[in-house]
Amino acid sequence: MFWRKGYEATSLDDLTEATHLSRSSFYAAFGSKRELLLHAYRRYANAFYADMKTLADEHEDTDTALRAVVKALVDARPDDRGCFCVNAIVELAPSDPELAELGRDHIQRMCTLLEQLITRRGTRRPLARALAATLMTLTMGSAVFRKASVAEGTLKSVQRQALGLLGLA
Repeated sequence: MFWRKGYEATSLDDLTEATHLSRSSFYAAFGSKRELLLHAYRRYANAFYADMKTLADEHEDTDTALRAVVKALVDARPDDRGCFCVNAIVELAPSDPELAELGRDHIQRMCTLLEQLITRRGTRRPLARALAATLMTLTMGSAVFRKASVAEGTLKSVQRQALGLLGLA
């Protein structure tokens, strides 16, 4: 529900209906709407990172691994829901310090994964760190574009440009 409607637009009735719980059972299980969101965010972020790490580890060739990860980051959600993490960060980070911290942690973890791949290519760490942050900015922006139903051709162009930064286009 949070992913589809956003946090503010999701009512307690939406959540109890989706979970098939009474209000009292919902509060007993999750504590609050916000606690459920934080739990969902952590779970999604951990699973997403694990998927990207697995994808990177599947390829011995670093360039192939980078191509696969960047493509997966741009194509992560091929529908108009966008990325759950990006959606939550955009909606709530300005007013929720804990969610903002979770967002920074997720971004940092993803940047570190990209940085490790980039340094395996022989790129020095300061440049690898900057390239990783740039790639994350582009791929997270593509999630916002996807949420706004921007044309697929534009998203493919973003992917090519991101790979072009690495000389992989």
